[in-house]
Amino acid sequence: MKKSLFIMFLFPFLYTTTYSQENATKKMYVKISGGSVSFGTGDYIGYSLSFDVSKNILNREYKTVNKLLLGGELLFESGTINPTIINPTLDNFMNNHFYHTSSSILWPKLSYYPFGKIVKGFNIQVGPTVSYSQRSYERMGIFDVNNEIRMSILEFDNGFSVGYRISTGIEFEFGQKFLTGFRLDFSNNTEGEINTLAGVKAGIIF
Repeated sequence: MKKSLFIMFLFPFLYTTTYSQENATKKMYVKISGGSVSFGTGDYIGYSLSFDVSKNILNREYKTVNKLLLGGELLFESGTINPTIINPTLDNFMNNHFYHTSSSILWPKLSYYPFGKIVKGFNIQVGPTVSYSQRSYERMGIFDVNNEIRMSILEFDNGFSVGYRISTGIEFEFGQKFLTGFRLDFSNNTEGEINTLAGVKAGIIF
């Protein structure tokens, strides 16, 4: 009877300890990234800034899976082509045109860290995107010979689009609370905008 009472008394403690250990790997990650964006097929270069919040949905580490994060990221991307305005050459005038785009992108995503021991920080991230973009481009260019300046008639195309984004990269955790790393993204949307991003990241682990 005493043995049974002892086991009954000990069981909640053992259960709580085991449960705590199983969930010890559940962590929240907050990351900031910045980098260079190649719009289109390298047509022009811009910059990107993003804010990411994700949580590990695994309750323990596996041999083939280190982490599986579920979360979302908010990205801001912007780029501009500025043609020669004052005294352009004929080649400048014919081949260099003004174009600008700025996008705010919401990216719900799943982040997969496949390696449990070697290269633990290597990751693949994928998910759909919803974005709002402001675009302006040169519909017509006029060369004022007398003043030797370029004059432009602009057209605007603002609106929402949906698409997808794939990212790969590597992260390095140091201490118990911080990480840094690199990323390489590929994205596409219903406007036919195919962009790539190369950047760096920093984060805090909770």
